[in-house]
Amino acid sequence: MNDRQREFLISLDADKTRHSGRTLFEHLKGVHDLLRDWDNPTDVCLAGLFHSIYGTNTFKHQSLHDRGALVNMIGVKAELLVHHFATGDRPLFESVEDKAMRKQLMEIEAANLLEQGSTSGALRKLSRMKLSNGAKAALSGEVV
Repeated sequence: MNDRQREFLISLDADKTRHSGRTLFEHLKGVHDLLRDWDNPTDVCLAGLFHSIYGTNTFKHQSLHDRGALVNMIGVKAELLVHHFATGDRPLFESVEDKAMRKQLMEIEAANLLEQGSTSGALRKLSRMKLSNGAKAALSGEVV
């Protein structure tokens, strides 16, 4: 995460918005850092940094509505991942036909759930998917 991205998140009150027992900013940074540590491409890491900025089916808070502003911040590919994350059928994104994009979205979902300390059945589903070695290792440590 660079200073411009950090300031953008702060301008959206991510440092004041509550999420999973702390701030949205802390959660987003944690997801980004997991994806980075798992050696994901920059676009995937940036999508993780902003993955719930439009809100999701479970996190209803929309910090941003302007897709163009996010495209300017992180690029078209990363923003498209964010948009699919916000509107997709989680956790497996089965309606996404592009296999590479689907894998990237599941990678973001794995980081999202693990970062929150989830022990949900979604993690078990994700652990059976073809994800990065880093994600697989993290999931095997968390999933019973």
